[in-house]
Amino acid sequence: METEEIASAKRNSVKKQLDRFHKLVKQVSHGRHLASSVSERTDPGEVLSVKKLITNQLEECIEEYKKLPLEIEDKGAILTLVDTSTLNKEINEFGSFLEFDQLEPLLYSIDSGLAIPLATVKKERKFKVALSAGIDKAASYLKGSFIKSDRRKKEGRVVIVNDNKTAIVSCTPQSIGGYELSVTIRGHHIKGSPYQLSVKASRDYTTLTNQRSFNVGSSTYGVAVHTNGEVFASSWDGFVQVFSEDGTAVRRIGSKGKGNGKFGRPWGLLLVGDRLYVSDYNLNRVQYFSATTGQYIGQFGSKGNGNGQFSKPEGMSTDGKGNILVADYSNKRVQVFKEDGTFVQVIQCDGTASDVAVDNEGKIHVTICGQNHVQVFSPDGKTHLDTYNNPAGNFNDLNGIAIDDEGYIFVS
Repeated sequence: METEEIASAKRNSVKKQLDRFHKLVKQVSHGRHLASSVSERTDPGEVLSVKKLITNQLEECIEEYKKLPLEIEDKGAILTLVDTSTLNKEINEFGSFLEFDQLEPLLYSIDSGLAIPLATVKKERKFKVALSAGIDKAASYLKGSFIKSDRRKKEGRVVIVNDNKTAIVSCTPQSIGGYELSVTIRGHHIKGSPYQLSVKASRDYTTLTNQRSFNVGSSTYGVAVHTNGEVFASSWDGFVQVFSEDGTAVRRIGSKGKGNGKFGRPWGLLLVGDRLYVSDYNLNRVQYFSATTGQYIGQFGSKGNGNGQFSKPEGMSTDGKGNILVADYSNKRVQVFKEDGTFVQVIQCDGTASDVAVDNEGKIHVTICGQNHVQVFSPDGKTHLDTYNNPAGNFNDLNGIAIDDEGYIFVS
């Protein structure tokens, strides 16, 4: 028969163990709240120092937890089970640390959506921020703002949604003008942020107004419009003609020949900032110039079917991420280059590629002249997503393609 002294000793023993257990629960809970509060701080030194403190505290709690007798038993007569659910819950909610270098803002940039830096009043624009594998929790640190470029008025809205390994940033402008979209991690801009967007009213293509014609001369295939309103048109006579907005011929870039800055048969034109890219159908190369001065800057490409080589290059486009896409007609492909001409990759097509355009979502549209249809590829160019024709199915001798900021597709 158990004496009162023995029963009292058992009660005291259980009480001491329960006291140790509840003390441990409080320590873990304190650590979790400390971790939550430090996640809002932006000073890297402070974050790292507190991280070390919390990590040591958590490790001590785990070691202490291992020492706790979770079952208290005396010859089968007394069985006491300690409820560990509270402690387990606190430990699970403690969270995990992202190394500070994983939150380095310059590791992140908008992956797609900036190919066309334009937007439409009261129409949502979406952008994707790719997150590296294993650190998708970084999306919880993303913040966004969308304001007029003059910074006088905050308008629109920014919504950031974490979708698996991708953060979707969406914004809706409310008026015409220049806007600035900022995306930050812990208060610091990601790569390329802030982004500039020009917002316009929605277009109505059922009625065309202010139609003008430009006298280029011999056959022309490439046309591009500068942000200053100047119009560039390629001529098979071996030059690029520049016009003012009213159609007045202002100057020429290049001349017939094979040297630097000269053309065999200039075809596609592409303006990226103040840089003008010109593909040469006959000389199998792409040259680039200053759009305002016409000064020759550089070139890339040669005749062939290897990486970086061309066989009758035609239309061009940009993806808004520093890449130039060139339709390599006879090689039945699109080639991707950096803006300095460094080769990136090949996108293989099912026929002769005459032109290429990139939509707001980053998808790549390629006109296939021989097949008289348009192929659509994923933003990385690795997946064929779709093939389309016009509703009547009667495209014939397909050449050019352009996509505006509202998603309207123009095919010639």
